[in-house]
Amino acid sequence: MKRLITYLIVIAATIYTAVLYGSTSFLMLFYVELALPVFLLLTLIPAVRHTSIRMELPIPVVEQGQKTPVMLHVTTGGFPIGGRVAVQVKGKLPMGQKDEKTWFYTALAGSKKTAKIKAEYQSRCVGSIRMEISRVWCYDFLGLVALPLSAKYWKALEPETLLVLPRISEVPVMVSRQSRDFAGESEEHSKERGGDDPSEVFQIRDYQPGDKLRSIHWKLSAKTEEMMVREQSMPLGCPVDFYLDLYQPAAVHRRKDETQRDSYLQILASVSHSMVVEGCRHHVIWFDSRTGDVCRYRIENEENIFEMLFQLGQLSVYHDKKDLQELYRQKYHETPGVTCLELTTELTLKKNGEVEARYSGDVSDIERQLGAKELVV
Repeated sequence: MKRLITYLIVIAATIYTAVLYGSTSFLMLFYVELALPVFLLLTLIPAVRHTSIRMELPIPVVEQGQKTPVMLHVTTGGFPIGGRVAVQVKGKLPMGQKDEKTWFYTALAGSKKTAKIKAEYQSRCVGSIRMEISRVWCYDFLGLVALPLSAKYWKALEPETLLVLPRISEVPVMVSRQSRDFAGESEEHSKERGGDDPSEVFQIRDYQPGDKLRSIHWKLSAKTEEMMVREQSMPLGCPVDFYLDLYQPAAVHRRKDETQRDSYLQILASVSHSMVVEGCRHHVIWFDSRTGDVCRYRIENEENIFEMLFQLGQLSVYHDKKDLQELYRQKYHETPGVTCLELTTELTLKKNGEVEARYSGDVSDIERQLGAKELVV
């Protein structure tokens, strides 16, 4: 825009000089200046037709508040010397937030036909962000003429996903004996202790007084001439079901929603991570309004938490109340865990239907509140 204004000022000055002095030289210069944009446009059109662009995120995971590098690879069919490219990258944010749009620029100096735009991107929110190219403009070497790059040169590219991790705070968690001994239904079995699951053998050992007759391995006992017992395994069920209630009334529109959604993921990640530290396996369960289905993710270690945040993807709120527990039972037909946690969009944490804690404020306030009360599961 500045270059265009300068160009118009130069034309105006040329006209004024030509009229003031009646010089034909200045008049010819005026005609050249008028023809210049047309010439630049004619040289720009074929170059644009041979231009392509792709985006790359070298580091797809970043912590909240940090910047991540963005690489934009531009290949051109030969811009005029000093041609410039402007690329708009759109970040689609989770939970229905307004898209972020950022412009990146690069100059193609000399006869250079390829260029890399090395820039940094910082999201204003946490969660899984879907990033894609939304607009591309190509400029001539003077910056007077610009043409949009056709979407067919970048629209087919797969969007890149950036995971912005929320701040994980320490929550005092005490795992009850009932939860530690919980077997439940699971395809995973303990490697440290036996149980009563007949589908899996934990170990074969010598007979001990009190062992049931049905557990004796008769064939091996006859072979070894000693009483041997087949000890069954213990399934590693999840004693905690952690429900994410994403219901929000349709009339609720507040400026603090963005901060509240960041806090939501902060609470989720902090509670889940603190249970993992204490060795408490759990399921995170939510309703995906895009597919109309209940989803769950098994959490056993820290990596599972990051994978779950990716699984949540473009998580969005819904405006119709859902009975998550009933929908979950209908789909999975499993016995509920010992403890049922539920996190609402109002940042209320419930345990077995009763309010356990209410959170509010910014990231630091939430961190302080998370560490203030022990959670017994």
